[in-house]
Amino acid sequence: MSEPIHQAPSLDLDDCAREPIHIPGSVQPHGVLFVLATERLEILQVSGNTGFLIGREPADLVGTGFLQLVQADARDAVERLVRDAATTYVNPFLVPVAMGDEVKFFDGIVHILDTGETVVELERDPHSPRDVESTEGLDNYLQIVHRSLGELSGVCNARDIAAVMAREVKSFTGFDRVMIYRFAPDFHGEVIAEAKEPEMEPYLDLHYPASDIPPQARALYLRNPVRLLQDVHAVPVRLVPDTRGPLDMSRAVLRSMSPIHVQYLKNMGVDASLSISLVVDGKLWGLIACHHRTARFVSYAVRATASLYAIVLSAQLKAEQASLENLRMSSARRMALDLITGLKDYSDPVGSLGVTLPALRELFKADGAAVLSSQGIRAEGSAPDDLELISLRQQLDRYRNDGIVITHEASTLFPSLAGSVPHAAGLVAIHLGEHAWLVLFRDEAIQRIKWAGDPAAAKSRDASGALSPRSSFAAWQETVRGQSLPWPDSTALLTTEVRSGILELVRKRNILLERSNQDLRRFAGIIAHEVKNQLQSGIMALSLLESRSEAKDPAVAQLAGLASTSLTNLAKFTNDMLEFSETEMNSTIEDIDFASMAREVVEELEMSGRTEGAKIQILSLPRIRGPKSQMQHLLSNLLRNALTHARSESKHLCIEIGARADEPNGTVIYVRDDGRGIPADKRDKIFDYFFSDRANKTVGTGIGLAFCAQVIQRLGHRIWVESEPQIGSTFFFSVSPSDG
Repeated sequence: MSEPIHQAPSLDLDDCAREPIHIPGSVQPHGVLFVLATERLEILQVSGNTGFLIGREPADLVGTGFLQLVQADARDAVERLVRDAATTYVNPFLVPVAMGDEVKFFDGIVHILDTGETVVELERDPHSPRDVESTEGLDNYLQIVHRSLGELSGVCNARDIAAVMAREVKSFTGFDRVMIYRFAPDFHGEVIAEAKEPEMEPYLDLHYPASDIPPQARALYLRNPVRLLQDVHAVPVRLVPDTRGPLDMSRAVLRSMSPIHVQYLKNMGVDASLSISLVVDGKLWGLIACHHRTARFVSYAVRATASLYAIVLSAQLKAEQASLENLRMSSARRMALDLITGLKDYSDPVGSLGVTLPALRELFKADGAAVLSSQGIRAEGSAPDDLELISLRQQLDRYRNDGIVITHEASTLFPSLAGSVPHAAGLVAIHLGEHAWLVLFRDEAIQRIKWAGDPAAAKSRDASGALSPRSSFAAWQETVRGQSLPWPDSTALLTTEVRSGILELVRKRNILLERSNQDLRRFAGIIAHEVKNQLQSGIMALSLLESRSEAKDPAVAQLAGLASTSLTNLAKFTNDMLEFSETEMNSTIEDIDFASMAREVVEELEMSGRTEGAKIQILSLPRIRGPKSQMQHLLSNLLRNALTHARSESKHLCIEIGARADEPNGTVIYVRDDGRGIPADKRDKIFDYFFSDRANKTVGTGIGLAFCAQVIQRLGHRIWVESEPQIGSTFFFSVSPSDG
């Protein structure tokens, strides 16, 4: 018999995370791998160690039938098992291979590739010759699983479950050390349970960097939950021929290991390993990692038992995890419901959150809380100062579309909070509409993590430039600062429910308020209409009295003139109120050609004679979406405001209507004039109802600009003014662009 064909492994990789470990092109030498054409079971490719294990050279086997290798009286049974195992997974089954007058018995393991070929692997213990009487079956090990489940009755946390796992798996696999390794959210791992031989160094509670098990390795652990490395010193065997292209060995039991991983185990003093996946809710929760100080083979039956054991125990972990989570969420939901229900008694749910901050801290197990809104800031407990909270509110606006921010490293997302540590190291922020946020804070939790060796030296390059794993696994302690304890997994769900509850309260309050406002506007319209009708006759009578008394009694004429002016101003105010109430009744959203609308408004103003002494220029304007009558009234108000208040006796007034793309506000339309400007102390008040500048001789009713602000804000946009005295003013408002 010839020695197996082999090739020494190479560690020359650019990046461990990109290592193609699912297509190594080689197998471990204690078994033989065949790639078969599924219909004819013809050998297309085979591992190069067939001469050594079954007495036939690879070149002589390619192109022949696989069943020719099987003892003649067993061929029908093996063919049926190969075809059944490929689809029903009845692995393993006994395969007697004829070698002249001798028969060798192998475990047969079969699977079908995505490309349609059948993969048959023949495996046998390299140290104990196999015969038919020594066949192992799952029935021999099911009692172990049953016994473990009995031990787990009453166990109520992951570490206790893991301790039982480690002890039992060590018992039935015979490995020197068995560790239960749990992944953290960032995929670094921690040993949470261990069963080992007394003289071995303990690894319990040590942490390992995520790079020790890179992403593609974690993906393979989900596809193939049990991985045996029988001997780290055994030389991998290449496939023959090697011209068929890469063979996907994701599900092959004989797949050779990454040379970097093999070297890693050698550095740990490990000669054999067995890894079993722990999967909870379809995600890799952790591993059962078994190590042995000498080469060790465990049969497929034992490995299958370990896999079954892991599935059963994973279900136990899931049940325990779900039970704790359900208990925690049930309590939190009751508290959240009581809290939100309490806000129903307030006319402003968001503004009233300040009184609930202590309860919110308890709900989220937070150290501090704050409400940040345009109405101001209210904080409670361990929270940053007001200036830092103002800065935080501005930074949070980047996450308005997300709605929720959860982090235990707040200063990473919000650098301005770095100075707040040890406070505000962790943060949960909940967007409540407009610029309002509810924010929960957690203080810094200094953590001292014991690593198995310095994680910074997890991967390095040797003198030749080849990538290699670290060689030291001595406990190395790291102190982590600037972070809070991680928020529980249930936090995302809890914040979503709290946010939905508060926003629903706000929505219902807005509906009631809108109905109330509509009723008030209707009432105001009716009153305004009646008052307007009654005023007309009074104004006409006073005007007649003034003209007839002018020559006979100047004093009476003066009094009649003053009264007529007052009633005229009152009529103007009443007319504005009437227009305001009638326009707000129509709020149907539609597509608007804003340029055409602007031309209509300007023509109307020109026909009324209001544009005399002024020039209005219409630049390029977009199509927008909004309530047409309200948008027309808004533009008319802005233009009339400029024509009334911006005029300067010293120069001709120029007004410009234009648009610009203005991130993050989207499309923005503006009305700009070069008039007298607005004093700085008046700019924040001009959008208030009934505000008037008494220093200005042209006093208005104080309704027009307030109406403009209401229209824009109700559409979820903003309106603002920029102005310089004697240079002019520009009114900006953001709009929704047309869908077309």
